[in-house]
Amino acid sequence: MEHKEVSKMWDLINDVFGKYPSQMKIIKHLINYGFSVNEKFDGEYSLFSGKVGIRPSSLAEAINVDKRVVIQVMKKIREDPKLFEFFKKLKSIADMSSASSKLLDLGIIEIKAEDPSKPGIISEVISKIASRGIGIRQVMVNDPIISEDPIARIVTERPIDLELLSEIKKIKGLDSVILL
Repeated sequence: MEHKEVSKMWDLINDVFGKYPSQMKIIKHLINYGFSVNEKFDGEYSLFSGKVGIRPSSLAEAINVDKRVVIQVMKKIREDPKLFEFFKKLKSIADMSSASSKLLDLGIIEIKAEDPSKPGIISEVISKIASRGIGIRQVMVNDPIISEDPIARIVTERPIDLELLSEIKKIKGLDSVILL
């Protein structure tokens, strides 16, 4: 999706759900976790993580909203072709960063940018890592529109040494750099 299209999608999401904090909470959760809205085999619609169905009541309980609000959000998504096209294509992605460093002997670096919308910061970090011959296994980035405190976690094929960490910390625009 191009930047203009993403911007238009957020405008549409804000137009439809922005006046309703509990509905927007659901929308952000769907996007953050990659839960899609799709048709079940019986013509009904439901929430999915991959091919696994999620009951509206389960999501409602998890984020402390009424089940009827979840159902209302799904209905609004189904009724708008652009929203439905977007939400039916969402996919969940496994975040290896929480288990990687100790269990798999991989490296994890967490970065926060001073301005998360500034382009090029993550690519500079990755470039520094690659210059040491260290492969990247995964990059997970929180969308600054969804997350109040957006961070990026980079999982590397081996732990990052303190010398490389020092080099990364010198990159302009970084607020913090943490080895996990």
